[in-house]
Amino acid sequence: MHIPDGYLSPSSCATLYAGAAPFWYTALHRVKKTLSARMIPMLSLFSAFSFVIMMFNLPLPGGTTGHAVGMGIAAIILGPWASMLAISIALVIQAVFFGDGGITAIGANCFNIAIAGSLVSYGVYRALARGASITSRRRTLAAGIAGYAAINVSALLTAVEFGIQPMLFRDAAGAPLYAPYSLGVSIPAMMIGHLTFAGLAEFIISAGLVAYLQRADPALLQWTAPEAPNLDRPVLTARNLWLGLAALVVLTPVGILAAGSAWGEKGLARLSSLWTAPIPGYAPSFIRSPSFGYFVSAMVGVALIVLVSVPLISLLSRRRRKSFVEKTARGLLDAIQHSLFAEETARADGLLQKLDARVKLIGVAALIVAVVSVHRVWAVVGILALGIMLALLSRISIRVLATRVWIAVLGFTGVIALPAIFLTPGQIVYRLPILGWAATHQGLNGAILLVLRAEAASTLSVLLILCTLWTHILRALRFFHVPAILVMILGMTYRYIFLFLQTAQDMFESRQTRLVGVLDAADRRRLAAGSAGVLLEKSLQLSGEVHTAMLARGFRGEVHLLDDLTMNRKDWVQLAVFLGVASVAIWLGRF
Repeated sequence: MHIPDGYLSPSSCATLYAGAAPFWYTALHRVKKTLSARMIPMLSLFSAFSFVIMMFNLPLPGGTTGHAVGMGIAAIILGPWASMLAISIALVIQAVFFGDGGITAIGANCFNIAIAGSLVSYGVYRALARGASITSRRRTLAAGIAGYAAINVSALLTAVEFGIQPMLFRDAAGAPLYAPYSLGVSIPAMMIGHLTFAGLAEFIISAGLVAYLQRADPALLQWTAPEAPNLDRPVLTARNLWLGLAALVVLTPVGILAAGSAWGEKGLARLSSLWTAPIPGYAPSFIRSPSFGYFVSAMVGVALIVLVSVPLISLLSRRRRKSFVEKTARGLLDAIQHSLFAEETARADGLLQKLDARVKLIGVAALIVAVVSVHRVWAVVGILALGIMLALLSRISIRVLATRVWIAVLGFTGVIALPAIFLTPGQIVYRLPILGWAATHQGLNGAILLVLRAEAASTLSVLLILCTLWTHILRALRFFHVPAILVMILGMTYRYIFLFLQTAQDMFESRQTRLVGVLDAADRRRLAAGSAGVLLEKSLQLSGEVHTAMLARGFRGEVHLLDDLTMNRKDWVQLAVFLGVASVAIWLGRF
């Protein structure tokens, strides 16, 4: 769901930055007004917690694992405005330091995940939990549903942003310049995974953390539920879940009201003769009523899914050897190693390492904007070649770029771009034998442009990450008048991320050494939620200790920096070179 550079047009990115800005401004002022200085360590530590929680692998049905985003639990504990800031900070650090999400797309990712996700999760939680006591099971269920709704709304917004790109941005030949699929393709493609695995992961972590806090520290839940009475509510049982599923089946005839065709129907029409479905179009031939036929189809589908999934899950569970504990510990260790490698590279004696961080931040950002702005393949290739040359001059090997950037981006973007070769209408240049699928000139051009744009933007982002110390990036942000309090929160968050990474790694490794045999799925999910709860409790305890220490040292909410924020003539010349190259590339590459 993190949008990379090159998938959205510059105007789309600018619009979403503008859309996010009022929420950031209001959130910052509300947090400063209501909770004052105590919120600085709280936001920093919760941002670090959200960052780490995204690396927790949760065991899900089907033998797979997923990870939560954390906007649900952030809004439930901190409230929507503080949650916006906390999740936005985590997303900024992911994009700038770890390359997860594009720099030009930070506004879009924050709008979709931090802002919309926080508002939805808070609204759903308050609506469903209103009147329930803090220790009520209804509040736990409300938290899970809030997290599930939030991540799916965020995914839907992302899908819509992808889907409008080919409607608005095509070249003269009709090839898409950015994300290649229409709304009819992007929405189903995004929502299938989030309505199932990603949504389930968010449900588990949100409900599990609230259940943990109800036992460990229920006072934290009182912040966003001041009206909660001391009442107990009925327990959610499996019977309730089955009744809910039955209700959904009964309501399936509503789907008949939907207009239009599914996204894959046109592209796969040629294969329709290979298999004749026993219940085509969800309309059994022996039932005349469309609504009743839809109802019968839903019951048959649910029954088939249950019959197939139960033995399949059992089989996969036996064959699967690497547990979610190992996957999570491995991911945490990889993040630590990645950060250590970046710190070591940033101290090397290379070209980019010698430049001022402000020059690199603006210069690389300008080149990335050029990448997403040009319409010609050769222009993107030229910027990518410039990035490779800068990498070599900065003592970053081609092997590092290939293993850390190019292969991963090609795998991710290639899977997205490949179908566009055959689904984009236009001049046919090749037809696959047997299948008869037609590759069009416009489809090939759009797919190549998308892949190259993603590769070039990712290469430039990684160069900024590997060649700049994080403390220098923070100093550069102050030069561009980013509020000092946000710079302080970013700096604290960055430090606490690695503290929590090491803490979580130690915690999972110690748990693993104490486990005998294989836990079933339910126990593994409880273990994951409990581990996240322990980590959250540690972060909140540390928040109080940091706040007390800050007050003891005279901090009262005002941030003062001692850094020299002036640039010399050499810095301005270097920045002018970056901006000049980006401007020339945009001018030549758009025509």
